[in-house]
Amino acid sequence: MKSDRLWRWTVDLRRWAPHSLGGVVMVSFSLIVLPLMLVVLGAAYEVNRTAGQSEEIVHEAVQLTQGSLLLMEGLVTMERSARQYLVVGDRGLLQVFRSSHQQFNQTADHLIALHLGIVASAQVKRLLSGENQLVKHFLASVKSQSLSAADIKGFTQLSQEARLLWLNSSHLISQRIDKLRQRASWLQQLLIWGAALLVPLTFGLAYGLSRLILRPISQIDSAIHTLGDGHFDETVTVTGPRDLEYLGERLDWTRRRLQTLEAEKQRFLRDMSHDLKTPLTPLLEGMSLLNEQVLGALNTEQQSLARILMASGQQLQERIEDLLQYSRLQGQFASLNLELFDFSQLMEESVQALSPAIEGRDLHVEQSSQRAMMWGDKVKLRQVADNLLSNAIKYAPRGSTLHIDISLFDGWIRMRLADEGPGIAKEDRDALFEPFYRGMPPEEGLVRGSGLGLAIVQEYVQAHQGRITLEPPREGEGAVFNVELPPDLREERAE
Repeated sequence: MKSDRLWRWTVDLRRWAPHSLGGVVMVSFSLIVLPLMLVVLGAAYEVNRTAGQSEEIVHEAVQLTQGSLLLMEGLVTMERSARQYLVVGDRGLLQVFRSSHQQFNQTADHLIALHLGIVASAQVKRLLSGENQLVKHFLASVKSQSLSAADIKGFTQLSQEARLLWLNSSHLISQRIDKLRQRASWLQQLLIWGAALLVPLTFGLAYGLSRLILRPISQIDSAIHTLGDGHFDETVTVTGPRDLEYLGERLDWTRRRLQTLEAEKQRFLRDMSHDLKTPLTPLLEGMSLLNEQVLGALNTEQQSLARILMASGQQLQERIEDLLQYSRLQGQFASLNLELFDFSQLMEESVQALSPAIEGRDLHVEQSSQRAMMWGDKVKLRQVADNLLSNAIKYAPRGSTLHIDISLFDGWIRMRLADEGPGIAKEDRDALFEPFYRGMPPEEGLVRGSGLGLAIVQEYVQAHQGRITLEPPREGEGAVFNVELPPDLREERAE
């Protein structure tokens, strides 16, 4: 039941997921930018709000301060006019009194309309009520002509209350400014912590989404490398956007096609080798009997012809074996049996094995070797040595010298093999290690090879994580091959 829900959830998620790499990139970019936009918009909103509050506080501070001063000034003016009227009795002073009273009421109403808080608003209302009662009592005393100094004393008390209102308003403004400062400090801390959390969050999102984007590309790259190494049995699976999944399906179709072609090639080579070896075996046996004169004595010309036929048959057999061996290499590139041995001794064994060919061409071998212990496939490296040495013997002029130098260089085992032949033509160097490529034929009419010897050498050297290159020849030298091998292939594999 739980697995069914998970499967349905996965299907729904894939339905809403982008179907192309471009869509995945756009969604990933949006997800990375979204936290940044939220923080920026939130910060802009808070800054704008704080700026509005500060502007409102400044405006109210100005209004409250001016209003408090106007109330104080109005009370002073009314008290002065009332005292002057009490002494002089001028009716114009009553007009000034009434104007100040009217201005006082307007100012008080304006202050009440502001957001002063409970205490300040109550003070203004109390001051306004007291002023109205005092003015009403003053005007009633004037009308009844019973005005006395006692009727004016109340203005002094009201002035003190107005002054107290002005002081309280200053304190109120200071409190609001402190709150605004605290809010600004909080906003600053919020932005700092937000940025501190946003940076790793953004990097984490970028890393996770990049892995999500690069995963199908990595799968495709791995599939291409697997196909390039000749492993056609592993199914190519690519999970991700639909266009990349389609590309993975096409790669898997290519894999199946290559697998079919590889099977057909192996079957063709197997059948061809069988068809070639079947008539070749009795042919070689017959030529051996003729060459050994088992069926009767041969004259000189017949013996020469028999030797030529025998040599040609053996060369044909060697070509067939080379072809089959190279075909096996394509499917078993990394199949190595590692053991510890001395590469210098292996090269000496190769020289000893090919000594008949060396003596037949009257060649000299000049060796400069030092102990070179290594882990590798001795059989395959022996064939590397045999193929390179055979190639040098084939192209070296009669009576010349083969130069073999084995040394340890920069942590690698290096083998340098040089002959004194004509060297390798420039047009042959780039394709020298390609299968079935045959360059300039050797001298003295020798039969050209199959073009697989150096290709097999390169395959075996690369299987050992090594390098084989052509070096510029020194004075008197012809072709110079340089082979470099790691002394411990186990470490190379571990890496």
